[in-house]
Amino acid sequence: MSFPGIPEETLAGLASANPLDMGLLRDVVAEFADPPDGPLARLEEYGSYLLAGNTVARLMGPRDWDGLFPHLLDCAAAASFVPQDARTILDWGSGGGLPGLVWAILFPEKRILLAERNGKKAGFLEEAAVRLELTNVEVLHGQAEEELKHEERPDIMVARAVEPLPKLLKRIRRNRVHFGSLFVMAGPNWEEDWEEMPETSKSSWVLPARHKYSLGERGERFLAIFKPR
Repeated sequence: MSFPGIPEETLAGLASANPLDMGLLRDVVAEFADPPDGPLARLEEYGSYLLAGNTVARLMGPRDWDGLFPHLLDCAAAASFVPQDARTILDWGSGGGLPGLVWAILFPEKRILLAERNGKKAGFLEEAAVRLELTNVEVLHGQAEEELKHEERPDIMVARAVEPLPKLLKRIRRNRVHFGSLFVMAGPNWEEDWEEMPETSKSSWVLPARHKYSLGERGERFLAIFKPR
């Protein structure tokens, strides 16, 4: 089914984001833009589109700014680990655009591919990218591993809340997907999932870097960077 469109009446009636929360996000955005006002305004605009769109299509779990904000903050904070020389980034199973659209706002010079097989979610991504005037975004409507057969090799693939780590790594290797590095945004149990994988599965991967970063009172998050052998 196609996305019915971001409902204008709902969008107009949305409350604004908490100023204190936006202050935290501003500090993170300042690492990428000086001044940060433009990207920060776009991130808030994107959040509004996501909340309004979520009322007509199941784009994500959160239904208000309090629920959405930690996800925006997480995606913005994780962007600090993206190398400057990465030209093309693919968001594997982009959903509502976390982190793909956030990174597209923070990295206007990079090509951002959003792979999403769900028709409603893909439609939302297309509409949001147009409204936000993100000319660096391309939406790939289909299974990520199939869509990549027709695209140049991305420097980075990022996966966030797509599926359990063992299943994700197995699917990527089984389909012989070509890419530079795989960024897996995860919670605190990811290392346990990795260590419990069979050695035959782990041997297909190198884990050159793992990062822990803080979201303040909202806890810690983790970024694991994998490379195929």
